[in-house]
This record gives sequence, C-alpha cells and structure tokens, in this order.
Amino acid sequence: MPHKKYIHHPTVIKDLAILIVINFIFLIVFIQFDILEWAYNFSRQHEGLELDEWIPLGLTVSISLLVFSFRRIKELGEMAQKLEQMSLLDFLSGLANRRAGQISLLSWCERAEQSQQAFVLYQLNIDKFSKVNELYGQLIGDEVIKNVAQRLKTKIPAAAQLFRWLDDNFIIVIPLNKIDTPKQFAYKIQQSINNKVMQSTLSLTCSIAYAVWQKGQTTNDILYEVEDALMDVKQRNKQIIESNHKDALTAI
Repeated sequence: MPHKKYIHHPTVIKDLAILIVINFIFLIVFIQFDILEWAYNFSRQHEGLELDEWIPLGLTVSISLLVFSFRRIKELGEMAQKLEQMSLLDFLSGLANRRAGQISLLSWCERAEQSQQAFVLYQLNIDKFSKVNELYGQLIGDEVIKNVAQRLKTKIPAAAQLFRWLDDNFIIVIPLNKIDTPKQFAYKIQQSINNKVMQSTLSLTCSIAYAVWQKGQTTNDILYEVEDALMDVKQRNKQIIESNHKDALTAI
C-alpha cells in the first residue's frame, strides 16, 4: 500500500514496543485478579445495568476504531504520496522538475558506477528567451516553454529522462548505448527546436551542451561539467554543442 513508504519506522517501532509492554502489564493484572470472572459475577449481580450488553459493545467499538484508524492512516499515506508527486512536477511544462532531476541523477550515477554503463547528460537552453517575454509578454513565454517541452518529449527515447531544470533550461539524461553518438543526438534535438517553436514570434533557436559520464564522477561533477560547457556556449553567442571531451567541440 502507498502509505507504507511514508511511515516513520523508528516511531512505529517505539509505539508498538510501548503498546506491547502496557498490554503485557494488563495481562498480568487480568491473570492475578481474574477480571473476566469478576465482570461476569458483577453483571449477574446488577442485571439492571445491562452490563452483559455493554461488554460485547466495547469489543465492537474497539474493532470499529481499528478499522477507522487504518483507513485514516491509508488516506494520509495516499495524500503524502500525491503531495510528493506534486513536489516533483513542473506544472507549466508538465515535465519532472529540478528536484526530481537531482534525485534521479543520483540513481543514474549509482547505476553507472555499478554496471559501468555510461550515460550522457544534456543541458538545453533557449536562445534569447528573455526577448520573447519582453516583446510578447510572459503568457507567450509560457507557451514557448510548453511547446519546447512537448517537442523534446517526442524526440527522446523511452530509456531517456527529461526535466525542466530552470526557467528556459532543460536537462536530458540518456544511456550512451541508446544513441548513435552524443553529438548526433544533440543535433537531432536542436533541429526539432530551431525555428520551429512559436513561429509567429521571434525565430527561436537553442544551445546544447553535453557531458558523458566518466567512471568515478558524482552527480555534482557531471552537472558542473555540463553547466560550465553551456556557459561557454552562451558566452560565444553561438549554437554550439560541447562535450567534456576537448576534441569534440563543434560549432554550427
């Protein structure tokens, strides 16, 4: 059930231990004083109080409270699950957001280290996106982001993951063995964006930097690498695909 993931296990174990101790103490008391026999005799002596009806009622109320508590705990767990899903979603583009990307990249690096199967990290930035907001307004800018997100979704294979990283930046993670070459895949992505998004506005293009995971690299290592490469791309004011291999710098 979904709620199990959100249970704070140390607290549950502590509470269960306390309940077991308390009930064990009550069990000793019940054995010493023979509570059930005393309750039976007391109910026979006080027929007018209808105690023989109240005792089974107490049992049914206890069972009802258990069912009620279970359902409420389940509902809280499902709500926590939905809130977590919402916290990992970028509502404008419909893509997973930066937080989801950071969590996912940890897994990518761990799997790559274990299997020695490299992956490629791409960072895409829409060129001169600020001018769209200045000339046409933020609503049109939002439509550009949505359009780019949809185009990217149709161009990446099922094995890849796509995230809206920040503003007009997107991250793509893909296994190295799922593409011909990192550069060719980057060209393919660029061609799906360049001058094909919101053609009624400015002619939009994008810049891409990529980095191939190397043995021993952490999430921060590869992120710094691709972000530095993208900054270099933007400073050159050209559409450039740049990798972490110095001989793989190519201008369009």
